[in-house]
Amino acid sequence: MEQELIELLLAAKKALLTGQGVCAQANTLSQESGQHVQVIEQTWPKILFLHQHSGGQIGTLRRIQEFLSFKTQDTRRQVQAREATLTTLSMELTSVFHTLKHYTVDSAILQESGLRSMEKSQATKDSQMYSSALQHTTLFHYIDDQAVLELQRQADDEIGEVENHCTSLATMTHALSTSIAELESLQDTAISISLDEDASHFASEKAQLQEDEISKMADILTSLTNHYDQLGEATRLCQSDPQAFQHIDISVLQDDHAHVPEILQDLRESLEMVDSISEETRVRMQVYLSVQEELVQVLDKLETFGAAKGLVDTICDRMVGMEAEMKESEFNLDTLFKQLEELAEWYQRYLESYNYLVIEVERRKRVLEEQERLQKELMVAAEEKYNDELEERRAWFKQHGEYLPDALCPFIFDMPSKLTIALQNSAHLPEISRASIEKVHRMICYANVTYFILQAVSSIQPPTKPS
Repeated sequence: MEQELIELLLAAKKALLTGQGVCAQANTLSQESGQHVQVIEQTWPKILFLHQHSGGQIGTLRRIQEFLSFKTQDTRRQVQAREATLTTLSMELTSVFHTLKHYTVDSAILQESGLRSMEKSQATKDSQMYSSALQHTTLFHYIDDQAVLELQRQADDEIGEVENHCTSLATMTHALSTSIAELESLQDTAISISLDEDASHFASEKAQLQEDEISKMADILTSLTNHYDQLGEATRLCQSDPQAFQHIDISVLQDDHAHVPEILQDLRESLEMVDSISEETRVRMQVYLSVQEELVQVLDKLETFGAAKGLVDTICDRMVGMEAEMKESEFNLDTLFKQLEELAEWYQRYLESYNYLVIEVERRKRVLEEQERLQKELMVAAEEKYNDELEERRAWFKQHGEYLPDALCPFIFDMPSKLTIALQNSAHLPEISRASIEKVHRMICYANVTYFILQAVSSIQPPTKPS
């Protein structure tokens, strides 16, 4: 029996040493897990701050990008509106020019103008003036269409400048959008964990699990220690009084010995659990540290955007300069469009005024004819008065004049004054053809009818919706 007790004691000691080693490993792993949990709890609020701060800055960049996108669309609408306005004005001017090109000046007006130009060219010795007057056969020949083309070219250039600004805005918007997408991708890649899960909950849960396993292992180690102590006491008693110990039952110790392998297996399983928890906390710690590092990189990249000469700084500087340039272009376009509108109206009035020129020439001819008729009548009356006065003087001279010496009243022998009637500034007026006069009257009538129709249409109130 003594030999059996010694064998059991040696086995118990070996089991105790094994258990102590396993528990020592578990204790080391527990300490490491505690350090991991501490790092996790310290890193978690940093991750939340970095994520919130970088997300806020990305949101700011997104709002800048949305503003640039809005500005691009607004500028594009302005370009389309300006192009539509220029097209409308150009079509209006083209229509007026087409009418002027096909509106032939009356030949009598051309002839009179040619004669006047010839007289003036002879006075100024300018032969080109007369030849130029003869070549002008339509109303279009008397306008400066090149000036209109130059205004249209300038307006088109200004629209091109605004369109270039629109392209620059679109390029900046695309560049910023691409950068934001890269940052969001980096942030999404960095956040490989759920931010909804509380790290403290994970830490406390794992710490509690590990603590439960360590406590369980401590109980097992205590039981192994008790088993070893009991075997040591039994061996000591057996060695001190072998005869008396032969009647002692050691079946309980034998039964405990039989369960030692199971106990050690439980201890190893607990060690595996502690190791698993330690590994899980270590992996979680590394993940958190990696997330923190990547978020710091995202934040560093964001800092470059707002730095001097960075993308945001460049965009702001470009926007300030572009805003001033666009205001100048808008002002120039307003000025050019106003000039083109005035020219379109002026050329339309020029066409209308020619029609009234024909009517005015006819009116003046009638006035001149009336003046000539009055002149003839007055000249006849004046001649009659003159002859009456002459006869009256001859009769007086026969009766009284021959008795008066010349030295006494030389003035009495003067001839009577003669009334002369002359037309001043009676320049020659062209003899306008009847066809031209009828054409002018038709056009004026058509213009008046069109005007009254437009006035009537504009005065019509749209129907109101029933309430």
